[in-house]
Amino acid sequence: MPRRTFHLRWLPTVVAWLALGPGCTQKEAPSPAERAVAPYVQWCEAQGAARNSCLVSAARVTGNAAACAKLKGAGADRNACLQAAARTAGRVEACRPLADRELVQCVLAVAAETGRLSACEALDDVHWQGGATRAVCEAVARGQPDACPRLEVGELASWCLGDVALRQRDAALCTRLGKDVPAVQRCGVAVAVARRAPLECAAIFSATPDASAQHRCEVDAAVAAGHFPPCFGDVALCERFLWVPRPCEGTKGAWVDDCLMHQAVFSTGPFGCGAVQDAHRRSLCAQLRDAQEGYLLRAQRADAGASASPAR
Repeated sequence: MPRRTFHLRWLPTVVAWLALGPGCTQKEAPSPAERAVAPYVQWCEAQGAARNSCLVSAARVTGNAAACAKLKGAGADRNACLQAAARTAGRVEACRPLADRELVQCVLAVAAETGRLSACEALDDVHWQGGATRAVCEAVARGQPDACPRLEVGELASWCLGDVALRQRDAALCTRLGKDVPAVQRCGVAVAVARRAPLECAAIFSATPDASAQHRCEVDAAVAAGHFPPCFGDVALCERFLWVPRPCEGTKGAWVDDCLMHQAVFSTGPFGCGAVQDAHRRSLCAQLRDAQEGYLLRAQRADAGASASPAR
């Protein structure tokens, strides 16, 4: 009898191994972060050439860096994606996989967004540009332009001034970037978008006009203000089909369902996900809608918490 008991102890393990089959391994369950961003990723994977830009938008909307793992290739898209997730989440964890230069840029963005000195601790072991990055980060978090390095130091000084302007939400500070007109304009655009103020874009380009850049500033600020939903696809198509008074009118082919899905998810059209014709896309639409509602609910709670907490 003892011998039989010994064999029965291993029965659950043997059954589990047989269920997996030869050559199979048990698949690791997705993390909560991966599950939360999964509907966005599924949407983005069907966006063709706009796939990477869609994933960056997903990271920016959700503050979830899990979307960045699905990017094709690396380079600028990966940097932009991780920085977008870190800025939205207000956390430096997403910055850590980046190389020193991009890590510094990412942490400064978090410091500018949150004003938390604790974010700068991520730079303690970073010696890029002589190891001055921690002090620069603290200047950004405190919103102190006079504590930034001199412009002759290089791009770290420019980042410092730009992020301090962003922290203060004050485009006038951008003029400290000197005669580098494109840098001054980029800084002004970042402030206008952060202030959710599309009407401020015209003044940024009044001295040196750039119609395309001004339009992009106005659109990005309008999206930030909630006038338009974020674009998870080609921006030109969004402007043509998604951001119009009569939703989805004039669309053709597969874009009809894409348009209906997008407007159902962001509540910019008269129809819900039931109007989507393709059954698979209709199911995905419902997942995206649930994910977006959860995101908005978390954002509202975060805003309420920030309003209730005393200023530091």
